[in-house]
Amino acid sequence: MAASSAPEEAPRITRLELRRYAPPIGLLLVLAVATLIPAGLQPPELRLASPDRARVDQMRAVVAGLPSSSLVLVGFDPDLGTYPEIRATVRAVLDDLTSHGARLAFASFTAEGRALAAAEIDRLGRRAEAGGTRPEMLDIGFISGAEAGLVRAVSSIVPNSASGALAEAVRARGGGIGAFDLVVVVSGGDLGARSWVEQVGPRLPSIPMVAVAPTFLEPELAPYLRSGQLKALLATLREGVAYAEEVPVAGAPRDRAIPALPMLIGMLIALGWLVVIIMQRATGRLGPGAREGRLA
Repeated sequence: MAASSAPEEAPRITRLELRRYAPPIGLLLVLAVATLIPAGLQPPELRLASPDRARVDQMRAVVAGLPSSSLVLVGFDPDLGTYPEIRATVRAVLDDLTSHGARLAFASFTAEGRALAAAEIDRLGRRAEAGGTRPEMLDIGFISGAEAGLVRAVSSIVPNSASGALAEAVRARGGGIGAFDLVVVVSGGDLGARSWVEQVGPRLPSIPMVAVAPTFLEPELAPYLRSGQLKALLATLREGVAYAEEVPVAGAPRDRAIPALPMLIGMLIALGWLVVIIMQRATGRLGPGAREGRLA
């Protein structure tokens, strides 16, 4: 009669395996605690907003220095891939302008820019429906020809079909880009602030230009800021967040910090999942693969 084999003992978790799980557990615990720190007490290193407010102050100073009922041209040509990075910044700039009584005209020289401009114009227009104040706007629309169209717009930018007080105000000042007190360029990969500086700047050297751009364009545009060809530039995510904290978008909370509660919940779920894995490993419930030191 064959001797009965002893029951296999469930494998115990080793110190080596505990050390393997310790770094991710520790990281999750540190991040979970960090999300509980109030925004006002967080050191600059833990905040998404840039602690350097130099560029934010430049943009705000340009907007604050505009004359009453100023005409502002928004060259709206971001691209679909990078616009989410600068969307909050762009909306904060538009709200900053309208809060100072600026009258906005939107023009796009790319198809993607036109689609995104239409969405932002519609957002601004819906304020009246929500009981807010509708800013005075002129939708110039899409202008073909890319940089060639930009050059043509220097002398004539308002289409013949455009009507209303704002269109007439632009025509009364000459009908071109020079009729505006400020140009705000929302940049993308195809046509952005560089084209405006190179094509419009030499033809209209007295018109101030500012730009909002995604991070990858910052090295290209920073020299224009230093030379004074751009009066202000917001071209990194941290600068955009800092500006958005200064200028609350209508209908949105002032604090645009990343929501702490969803992050905390997600990290606690991940932490719980790791603990379950460790417990199952300790009691031998993960199968043969786990007993060899890997997940089944």
